[in-house]
Amino acid sequence: MARAVIGVDLGGTNLRTALLGPEGILFDKKKEDSHAAGGYEQVIRKLVDSINRQRKNAEQRGLAVAAVGVGAPGVIHAHRGIVVKSPNFPDWNNLPLKEELERPLGIPVFVENDANAAALGEQWLGAAKGINSMILLTLGTGVGGGIVLDGRIWQGADGMAGEVGHMTIFPEGRQCGCGNRGCLEMYASSRGIVLTYQERLAETGAASAGLTSEQIYERARSGDTVACDVMSRMGRSLGIGIANLINIFNPEMIVIGGGVKDAWQLFIAAAREEIAKRAFAFPAERAQIVPSALGDDAGMIGAAAIALQRTAQA
Repeated sequence: MARAVIGVDLGGTNLRTALLGPEGILFDKKKEDSHAAGGYEQVIRKLVDSINRQRKNAEQRGLAVAAVGVGAPGVIHAHRGIVVKSPNFPDWNNLPLKEELERPLGIPVFVENDANAAALGEQWLGAAKGINSMILLTLGTGVGGGIVLDGRIWQGADGMAGEVGHMTIFPEGRQCGCGNRGCLEMYASSRGIVLTYQERLAETGAASAGLTSEQIYERARSGDTVACDVMSRMGRSLGIGIANLINIFNPEMIVIGGGVKDAWQLFIAAAREEIAKRAFAFPAERAQIVPSALGDDAGMIGAAAIALQRTAQA
């Protein structure tokens, strides 16, 4: 019987599962509610049920599922499969997710941070396919990231590498939820864009009227000078962060994902201009900066890749 793996992208709102073959053939994918508010026991049951449905799907196709990869949000001890803390699941404190899933499933389960999984997904089948060293930045409500070096996730000593959203861009800048000031997340995320817009309007005495980042993008596309300036400032902040990453890691490619990617044309020129000013010339010219190709599928595809890699190592 041919071998397959299941990739899972577990979010606070959605649970995505994918059935893939070793060559990256996507046989099936599903999206469901994750029921995060129900507590960890309900979420575990939901995970087990969803994975078992994909296993039945595999059997009907003549495939045997060898392992499951799970991308989960938060601080993850990947080698032990423990979720130390997760912003999306408040009652997940040192939760042995690997053990909780392997017990009912009876097959190997591998757990990784969701942004790391998404980075590996883009490297395996997405925008960075065929690229050995790349970095993914996800620009959403916050800024996440994952680093892939020589085709594998770089986890760091404690599995916490890749927190690119918390590099300091402005030393005396905005207070971040992590406790630091001036993090990239506070300027290059959708939340950061809204804050910058509010500050710019306050300078003129106008009210922001609770605009969303998407509404700010639309204003910029319509030629609104304040909105255009806000997106340019966002691009400069992002460019500073990317320049730092290029100087440290010398990646072949930087992939930009997340909801803010939809405003690509509004910020990328300012970002590239800042990179040219701040990064070493040759690695900056070499590093491709591209939008993500897999979108919301990146996490579950990357989780499947993790399952394939870890089973190959066993």
